[in-house]
Amino acid sequence: MGGYIEQSVAAASAALPEMERLQGKRLLLTGATGFIGTWLLEQLAWLNARWDAPCLVYALTRAPLEFAAKAPHLAGRPEFTFIQGDVRSFPAPAHPCDYIVHAAASASPLTKEQSPVEVGDTIVDGMRRMLELARDWRSAGMLFLSSGAVYGVQPPEMERLAEDYTGAPDLTRADATYGEGKRYAEALCVAFQRAYGVPVTIARPFTFLAPYLDVNAGFASTDFLRDALAGGPLAIKSDGTTTRSYAGPVALLSMLWSALFRGTPGRAYNVGSEEAVTVLELARRIAQACDTPPDIQVAQRPSPGRLPARYVPDMSRTREELGVESREDLGALVRETLAWLGAASGNASS
Repeated sequence: MGGYIEQSVAAASAALPEMERLQGKRLLLTGATGFIGTWLLEQLAWLNARWDAPCLVYALTRAPLEFAAKAPHLAGRPEFTFIQGDVRSFPAPAHPCDYIVHAAASASPLTKEQSPVEVGDTIVDGMRRMLELARDWRSAGMLFLSSGAVYGVQPPEMERLAEDYTGAPDLTRADATYGEGKRYAEALCVAFQRAYGVPVTIARPFTFLAPYLDVNAGFASTDFLRDALAGGPLAIKSDGTTTRSYAGPVALLSMLWSALFRGTPGRAYNVGSEEAVTVLELARRIAQACDTPPDIQVAQRPSPGRLPARYVPDMSRTREELGVESREDLGALVRETLAWLGAASGNASS
């Protein structure tokens, strides 16, 4: 485990004494080898090394061999059992699991547009499977990783998206099955919580910068990171005014586990940062973090009088009900992420 990764999981763990509940327990983690799943495994490995009774993790993945090549220090841990399969049909562990973290579903824009039927089916059918397991096992807690995509397009005049905003995805978009699938999956969570008492809480992650990002995922941030490692230029396809926010691994881990252990069953919590940053500013931050700053190319000019598109969460509920918030510096997140990706790829441009 690298220094920055270890520091991050240590900081997130120190903020949540409730993590002790996982000692000696069984945890089912779906989507275990994706970006978020890998960070959760990093933290569980760090904690297990300090506990007398480790948390036994059943880690579901479609690609165990690829993960073993990416993170051999995690793939080889004896308390992690990797299960290859589809979330809709994989062989369930023989022993009931005390906790479930359901993180399976690709958030990549490319996957969502190229395989919309598969994406929607995986989200909905996988959600029902996990809820049925939690019900039958009488699990002590379950966390579903939904998405900020459930809100649809944020009205540009709205500063931040709160959990009670009832917007919805545009069903005519090629990637609509992702956001709408997550919405229905959340509805299933609430239905199972009310009908069967399944203690499931919902997290709605937004955007993150950290090691383990897939630079080929198709997001603006990952495109910038990929192109920066290649020497540039950083190409902005719009006018650069689109506004997002970027949280780091400490916020990610702290918010997810706090939603599981501190959240109200059947209730959703935003996971992210309120610090609004334009796409152009992010490109500049990434360029400045490179030894030789690459050029930045902006395809369009801003339209006079038009409000910029936004995708920024309101973190009030997470801050007030769960007691956690994002405090990581964006510049440090950019530098650490770029440095880690550069080292992982053998690229010395950053």
